[in-house]
Amino acid sequence: MADATAQDLLITEDDLEESFFGEEPSVAYDPVFVSGDESGRVLIDLMNTLTHGSHPKATDHASGLYTSVVGSVVFHHVSRFGGDTARDIFRSFTDALDTCDGYRMELNDGMQFDVKKETVEPLEGSGADAVVTRWVTTSDHYRIEGSWAVAVRDDVLSFVNVRVPDRTEIHRLARMALDRIVEGTAA
Repeated sequence: MADATAQDLLITEDDLEESFFGEEPSVAYDPVFVSGDESGRVLIDLMNTLTHGSHPKATDHASGLYTSVVGSVVFHHVSRFGGDTARDIFRSFTDALDTCDGYRMELNDGMQFDVKKETVEPLEGSGADAVVTRWVTTSDHYRIEGSWAVAVRDDVLSFVNVRVPDRTEIHRLARMALDRIVEGTAA
């Protein structure tokens, strides 16, 4: 990230096509693994580590959280790591994605959800180490479709987590985030 900080590489409200407003990332829901595929525990642990920038080898971290009045949500986390840690985390994440079909999680408000993987696919047009995963999250009263995009470039890892109606939006946002990292690391 040469001169660019993790904060410089975040998606902003201006990048979003819906009307979103920024929130303090500390209101993130901090999921806890309850049951299911053990690889689900790995995914949740990695997600929480990326959300909070708490990995011991993280040298820079920033998070953005955006919500809309219709319930769409975009989380974006960018972390820079020492050594090969970014690539190692990406590999751990994709290994867990490959083996995880579903898990049950609990949020900090006590709500529990069943999370089922729909697909894992490469990030369209990225030419990079980047994957998109689509999930369906259900409880007794909810059904939420969401997507994650995880990408690594050099020592930088980007994690985009969205719940938006347009299924192509995750690709657009993830490519934008990756382009920003490429530009920032080339500076």
